[in-house]
Parts: sequence; C-alpha cells; structure tokens
Amino acid sequence: MSKPVIFYFVHAHGNGHQATFSMLYPELSVFFEVIAITTNTSITNRLKNTYQVQVIELPPKYPANYEIPEHTYSKAFEVTPYVQEAAKRAKSMADAILLHKPKAFYCDGVPELAILVRGMGVPVVLVHLPGNISKDPTQVFAHELADHIIAHFPFILEQPDYKYSTKTFYSGYISRYDCSKFNRNTSANIHQVSILLGYDNWDQAIVKKMTQDPDIRFTIIGNKQRYDLGKNCNQLGMVKDISQAITGDLVISAAGQNTVAELLSMNKRLILLPEVRPYEEQEVHARMLSDQKIALLGEENFNAEQWQMLLQRAKAFTPAYKNLVNITAAADVAQKMQEWYG
Repeated sequence: MSKPVIFYFVHAHGNGHQATFSMLYPELSVFFEVIAITTNTSITNRLKNTYQVQVIELPPKYPANYEIPEHTYSKAFEVTPYVQEAAKRAKSMADAILLHKPKAFYCDGVPELAILVRGMGVPVVLVHLPGNISKDPTQVFAHELADHIIAHFPFILEQPDYKYSTKTFYSGYISRYDCSKFNRNTSANIHQVSILLGYDNWDQAIVKKMTQDPDIRFTIIGNKQRYDLGKNCNQLGMVKDISQAITGDLVISAAGQNTVAELLSMNKRLILLPEVRPYEEQEVHARMLSDQKIALLGEENFNAEQWQMLLQRAKAFTPAYKNLVNITAAADVAQKMQEWYG
C-alpha cells in the first residue's frame, strides 16, 4: 500500500533549514512519501545527492537581470513582481499538486508559498520561528491560514505576544546530538572558550575585543575569513562537526535556533550575540533565553573589559536547562503529521 504524499518546502537561506530537514525527513518518511520543494538549484542538488529524495524545484519568480527591491517586511507580497515569471512559478506549483495530490504542505519559510498552496486546496503546516511578524501582512496571513503550526523549540521560550499558540505544536529543541552523551559541569572552565560564528561572520573588531584575555585560549569555528588575532586564538574555519571542534564548557555564539539547540544538547554554557535578521528572530530568541536564565547576552558595542567581565560571570552562571532539548522531537513531529494527515 502506497504512503500518502506530503510536500516539504526547504528554504535556501542559511544552513538551519537543511539541518532540520535532515532530521525530520527519515521520521516523516516512515508515514509519508516526502517530496521536497525548493527554489534553489544548489539546495536541490544537495537534497538529491544526500537523501535521494524526490525534489521539485520551482522556477524563479523574477525575470532575468531583474533588480529585486529591498524587502521591508511591511507590505503584502512586496517582492513578488507583476510579471509572468511569478505566474509560471504558481503554475509549476499547481501542476505538482495536481500530479502528486499531497495531503499537506510542510512550509519551512516563504509565507507567499504557504498562501499560494492553501489557495489551491492543500492544508498548510507552517514552521514558526521566534520574531516579530506582526508588521508583515504576508507573514500574518500565512499564520492565520495555517491549519497547524509547528515550533521546533519549547513552549517556555515563546514570546508573550504570539497569537497562535492554540494551534501550535511545540516539539522542544531538535538536535542531531544526543544529550546523554555529553557531561554537564556544575562550574565552567573558561580557560578554554569556543567562539561559534553564525551565517554572517562578526567583524574582526568584535572578535578582537572578545579575545583580549591572554589567559584564555579561544577556538574560533566557522570563520569564512582569516582574522588578525592574538596567539591565544586558534581559527578552524568551517567544520563538519562542531561537537568535535568545540573546546571548553563555554561557547560564544550567534542565536540561530538550530545552533542553540545543538549547543544546549551538548550541555554547553552560552553567551549569545544575535545576528541581525528581518523579523529580529535571533534578537527575540536570545532575549527569551536570557529571560529564562538559560543563556547570557553579549552586545556588539562591548569593549574588551566588558567581554572579560562577561566571561568571568559565565564561570559562575548556572544555566536553567529544564530539558529544553527533546531527543524524540523529530519523531514527535512525524507522529503529529501522521495524526493530522496520515
């Protein structure tokens, strides 16, 4: 007996969306035939080569050499131009729906697609991130029309002004690392500190101020450029497995959801320096983690002395982990999808 089909949209920005797909795809495949939807050729090839999954790549909604306007996130469909290319993308999506008859559309990003698919008679499951979406009519409408919403973080980190919690399933943090395999120390050894850079690397001046203490050995992970830093810094660049690269109990990191989940699953103490994002999702995420006494916050304008004081504070800081990472999160999401659409 054939399995019901679901479409799963994989956003092209950053690595987090692909990392989440890598964890959810095996679990969803137990119940469904999963067809990935993309808008990016490099993502298409990566998914096909890594997971041997069927992928439908939608055509671009922009004409060749079209100058994409700045996205202000304050107007509905503001970056969808009045051109036939947008219609060709919509037709490609409609043709795929008519051919494969999906039971649901799991939408990890791009609210325009969620709206388009719901208008074609397919239930939408929307992935919810922290952040301020209230000024973006497209995001608000996508949340309104979604049949179900899934948040890959625990409910205690939900922001108080979020309006859709009654139809949101909170899976807890989802991570590729097993919490039980990592020790949890009662006090932090800050003589070894790791700096895990996000998608957008910080300016050299910021990293220089972080690493001024000569008594601390810093390991910098994910730098896409070579920083001019002191002899107490070891720069690793991009790595395949951060769990093998991180040294010490303390990590200074951006506040991306997947990164935070992985670091918490490794029982690391966190100092977060959120990167700028359209809906302030990292800033909101970091603030909620700080409010719940789970992480400490740094600021870009800190001087070297302030960073040293924060590092010393982290030594005595006891994070309130509260079982934030759910080792069965991927299976729990798949089970929910089976209950709704299996």
